[in-house]
Amino acid sequence: MRFCYHIQSHRSPEQLNRLVHAVKKYSPDSIVHVSHDVNGAPPDLAELRSMTDVVVQMHEGGYGDFSHVDRYMAAVDWLNDEGVQVDWLVNITGQDYPLRPLGDCEAELVDSGADGFMEYWDAFGPESHWPRSRVRSRYHFQHRRVLPLSPRGKKLLRPLQAVNRVQPLVRVHVSYGLALGRRARTPFGPDLRLHGGSAFSSLSWPVVAYLRDYFDRRPDVVDYFRHCLSPVEAVFQTIVCSADRFNLVPDCKRYFDFRNSTFNHPKSLTAEDLPLALASGAHFARKFDYERAPELIDTLDAHLAAGV
Repeated sequence: MRFCYHIQSHRSPEQLNRLVHAVKKYSPDSIVHVSHDVNGAPPDLAELRSMTDVVVQMHEGGYGDFSHVDRYMAAVDWLNDEGVQVDWLVNITGQDYPLRPLGDCEAELVDSGADGFMEYWDAFGPESHWPRSRVRSRYHFQHRRVLPLSPRGKKLLRPLQAVNRVQPLVRVHVSYGLALGRRARTPFGPDLRLHGGSAFSSLSWPVVAYLRDYFDRRPDVVDYFRHCLSPVEAVFQTIVCSADRFNLVPDCKRYFDFRNSTFNHPKSLTAEDLPLALASGAHFARKFDYERAPELIDTLDAHLAAGV
């Protein structure tokens, strides 16, 4: 079994280097596909490309938009175009780091007999993690991004979102920059049931190939999601779960903490968070702020080296 680790990054070249080194150390036969934001801190291309089976592509990044999906599919297309055969595709960010030796993680995925590990839920079902108002605002409206916002700008403009509670036709959002939405006819129905979940997953190649084929067959659905908010948290789940052909484990095997989240960002983990993260059984955790706490990566490296 061969794995591809798709990393979307935009900052901290040294942190990215350490992550890629860790992946290659514990999964030496893997392919690492780095998609780095052209507007981010320049990556250390010489260091990354000096490693075997590590490819770096530069892409336009974004936040809460379809760029995350485009970059994922660019990794799929690169694998197909280059004739590189893999059995699993695992996506992470440049601020993730392994919690367990990847050989153990990979064996867990393969031995499960599942087609993929993906957090998912029926967006309007009783198990949904989201309030119905959020689901409708994100996925029943087509949005246009007006301008980016600084953290201060988001706080100043947040009161504008009160308009969303008093009428059903338009939406104003500030979490992903100032975005305006209009109510639209959705593509959802019995054959395409809206699902949500984490943007991060570990999928076997048959699932990935099905996604690629669906994107080609249904550009209308893809275009609809392209104008939703946070489409990366719904488009893959919606397509794969509606197929009714895959055995999915509803666990993305990622550790993150969205408690007291501000504008949909998980907290930056600290030394106090590591015991809970390590005990979670997750394969990766995020996010780590290398500039503020580089010693956490040292701690994780020591943990991984011990094979715990």
